[in-house]
Amino acid sequence: MNTRIVIFFLFSVTFFSCKREVIPPSEIEIGKEYYPLTAGHFIEYSVDSMRYNNFSLDTEYVHLEFRDEIGDEFIDNEGRPSYFIKRFIRYSDTAIWEEHMTYYATLTNYRLEVVENNLRFVKLVFPVKANTVWDGNIYLPASATSLEEIKWYLDWDYKYKNINQAFDNGLLQFPNAVLVEASIGPKGTGLINDSTSTVNYSEFTAYKEVYAKHVGIVYKLLTHWEFQPNEGFRNGFSVVFKAKNYN
Repeated sequence: MNTRIVIFFLFSVTFFSCKREVIPPSEIEIGKEYYPLTAGHFIEYSVDSMRYNNFSLDTEYVHLEFRDEIGDEFIDNEGRPSYFIKRFIRYSDTAIWEEHMTYYATLTNYRLEVVENNLRFVKLVFPVKANTVWDGNIYLPASATSLEEIKWYLDWDYKYKNINQAFDNGLLQFPNAVLVEASIGPKGTGLINDSTSTVNYSEFTAYKEVYAKHVGIVYKLLTHWEFQPNEGFRNGFSVVFKAKNYN
C-alpha cells in the first residue's frame, strides 16, 4: 500500500475516533451543581447573629433557625427560568416553622443571580475556576450618593478559593465545596482605619459563602459595622449561617 495512503488512513482513524469522544458542552461540569435549583429542595440552618446597638450601647445576641426551600419555577422579566425560594424561621428546634420572606434565584450558563429585598447579587460565575474575580454587586446602586443602608456594598471583588475541597462547617461535613470570599475596599481587607481606636472613625465589612456540590450554601458569614467617635459605640451586625439539615 502506498505510504501516503497509509498515513492518511491512520490520521483519519485517529481524527474521527477523537471526534466521537468529545464531551458535549452541556455535559461539562461548570459549577452549576454548587447551587441546585430543584423544586422541593431545602436546607435548614443554625443561625447566630450579633447586633451592635449604638443607642443602648450594648451587643445583642440572637440564635434562631432558617429553612430555605425552593418553590415554583417562573419566568423573570428578562424571559429566564427562575425559582422562588421561601425562607421559614423559628427560634428553637422544637418550634413550628413560620414563613419569613421570599426571594428568588436565576441560574444561567454564565452566572447565578439571587434577588433578596429587591437587591440583585451575582453570587457565582461559571465556570468555577481559580483566579476568577467578579463584581457580585454590580447591579446594586451602591455609590456614594446611594442610601446609607446599602452604600457599604461598594468596592467588592468576589473570588473563588478552595475549589473542590472538603469543608466542615462545625455541624456537617461536605466532601466537595468551594469558598466565595469578597475582597472589600481599596486595600481588600474590608477595614477602614484602626478598629481599636476610640478617637477615629472606623468601619469593617466581611463576606464569605461556602457552596457544597448538590447541596447549595452550607456556610455564610456577613459582618458590617461602623464606629463613630462621637457615639462611642459600634453600629452594625454580624451573622453566621451553618447548614444543619438538607434533603
